[in-house]
Amino acid sequence: VTLLILYSFHQPWVSALRWRFKKLNKGQKQQYIENLDQMSKDYSAMFVASFSNMSVKEMIQFRTEIRNNEGVTKISKNNIVKIFINKTEDKKGLSEFLSQQKLLIFTNNPVGTAKVCKKFEKDLKKLSAEAAFFDNTLYTKDDIAKVATLPSLDEIRGKIVGLINAPASKLVRLLQRPDQEIISILQNKKD
Repeated sequence: VTLLILYSFHQPWVSALRWRFKKLNKGQKQQYIENLDQMSKDYSAMFVASFSNMSVKEMIQFRTEIRNNEGVTKISKNNIVKIFINKTEDKKGLSEFLSQQKLLIFTNNPVGTAKVCKKFEKDLKKLSAEAAFFDNTLYTKDDIAKVATLPSLDEIRGKIVGLINAPASKLVRLLQRPDQEIISILQNKKD
């Protein structure tokens, strides 16, 4: 069971969705932390993004694009996320980025997710990826911007296929060329 905790009502989409803030008891908090822990095992990367004044439409569009890039988004209380982050030594650096309202993004495609975050930051100026953790490394906002410029996995695959096919097509052209020259010479002799 995934719990969604919203603690700030100044976001238009929060009030539009009519989520009600409820205090969680200790068991519910523990279950939520276990859920975050399971998600960090299921996904290879985690992003922390700040957002403000996003409309319902913008948030749905953002979540859809994240989902298309093998990810999920979670909004939760920073106190609970800090407990989750501090459970493992390697993620402790993320806790400094947890102030104000934050969005957690779990993904198996960090390059695609970085590109989506960068696109929304550029277009809307309402969302910004603050930090990311993948490959056992903490990435800052500047590092995420660099990751966003990398080619996607599909683009890399296309380039590899092109490189593999290029020598073969050159070889075929070279093998066909002498035949064409001989035919041309024979045509000239005939005339």
